[in-house]
Amino acid sequence: METTVWQEFNQDIIVVGISNTSNAGVINNFVNENSLTFPILYDPGSPGGVQGGDTYDDYYMPNDGSPYPRDFIIDQSGVLQYANNEIDTEWMLYVINELIGNNCNDWINGDINNDSSINILDIVNIVNIILEIYIPNECEQLASDLNVDSTINILDIVLIVNIILGTH
Repeated sequence: METTVWQEFNQDIIVVGISNTSNAGVINNFVNENSLTFPILYDPGSPGGVQGGDTYDDYYMPNDGSPYPRDFIIDQSGVLQYANNEIDTEWMLYVINELIGNNCNDWINGDINNDSSINILDIVNIVNIILEIYIPNECEQLASDLNVDSTINILDIVLIVNIILGTH
């Protein structure tokens, strides 16, 4: 959760952990041991242990093992879009990208900054990617690889220049 979801999307989403203990020492140890930077909240009504609390009761999901962890994605309108007893990072990322409009299918090849215009800014972006000054996300990577050879290089820059000049 920390690196794959929170650190990747912390400008676009809110991540919170919900604990069933109000013992600050236990929570702080867990946060430190796992290098967490997203907030951890206390589940009111929790007697501690695995009995849960108010939030747990609202979102109870039966399973054969421990009642924790639970992963939920709630959209901007408060509608539950994802719930799982096990971590399924790939599916979580798909749901998050859909919710924040980061669907790569909507991107145009060559429009690396996704501003609906292929221009010099896209060339600057692709040069920064080639020089490893900037690490692209999945959509930027796909939009940068114009010749679809799985390598971003000068050939892709030439194709962008041709698009800009109208000679493609």
